[in-house]
Amino acid sequence: TRRPPPRARGATTTADGTPTATAGGALGSGNIDNRAYLKLDAASASDPFIVADLTTHSGATVEIGAGSTLQANTLNQQDGSTLTADLTATSGPAIRAKNVNLDGTLNVASPASQEPIRSTDDLISLALIESDNAISGDFDDITINGNAMNSDAFITVVGQKNVNDTHYDLVETLTWYADRYNAAIDAHGTFNLADADDSFTVNTVLENVDANSGWNGQSLTKTGAGTLILNAENTYTGGTTISEGTLIANNVEALGTGNVTDNATLELNTGGDFDNAISGSGQVVKSGDKTLTLSGANSYSGGTLISDGTLIAGRVEVLGSGDVSDNAPLARVSEGRIGADER
Repeated sequence: TRRPPPRARGATTTADGTPTATAGGALGSGNIDNRAYLKLDAASASDPFIVADLTTHSGATVEIGAGSTLQANTLNQQDGSTLTADLTATSGPAIRAKNVNLDGTLNVASPASQEPIRSTDDLISLALIESDNAISGDFDDITINGNAMNSDAFITVVGQKNVNDTHYDLVETLTWYADRYNAAIDAHGTFNLADADDSFTVNTVLENVDANSGWNGQSLTKTGAGTLILNAENTYTGGTTISEGTLIANNVEALGTGNVTDNATLELNTGGDFDNAISGSGQVVKSGDKTLTLSGANSYSGGTLISDGTLIAGRVEVLGSGDVSDNAPLARVSEGRIGADER
């Protein structure tokens, strides 16, 4: 009987230079001691790389190409090491192991989603690691294509273990919640939609968070010429600032319980009693066919446009100090009246 080659019998292989393995059996089944750059690029989940233990040392990188998978007894990512993974929405876990020890940097070789993200419904989760035993440790940093994410982005990528610590996923989430996880950037409450044609819809609830950055974890700021749409009954308490563009509230509770500083356009496409105090130089627009009552201590100066539905003002002062343009069937003030030059 022919004796099997040494590597297939469990000998240690040291990765030196920049070797690229393009077939599942190329590494044999022994231990891999990676001190340089090792690329696994079989491009087929049906042809996995199967090794005993894979240890990537400080300064070294292991890259798992798109569609490739690694099966190991133990995966060790040491402090200062890098794991690069090219993941797709259709791929299963890139790594399956009995034991996993994480440290160093996780680099995502391509964006987690290639499609334009228009709402929180478009955010996805991608499987990275599946372990038989609880995953030990975590990555110190997460980068995208070798670079830190834009700290101003309102969507980020986080590394997240399941409740049993046996799965490690990459999850797209609002930066609002980044500090709850191992995220690529710090949490903040700014939604910047730079271009007038840009829009983003938030269907998930925005609530107060314990932020670890300079943000208070309780306030929302809208910047840029685009449009932010809030659909949920949000509970954040720190107030809303509209610096540029348009913020559309499709729920009377969408702006939480704090005051609103409107220096651009606030569109209320909803019904019910809106009692948040509105200040600033911006305009308030009432849209949609529902009946909305304004009852807050408002002082905004940019005027009021009633484009559809019914707007009820508990008193004339709640319409701020600007003109009122009424293009809808009905506008009513419970106390006082709107002058004819304002209708």
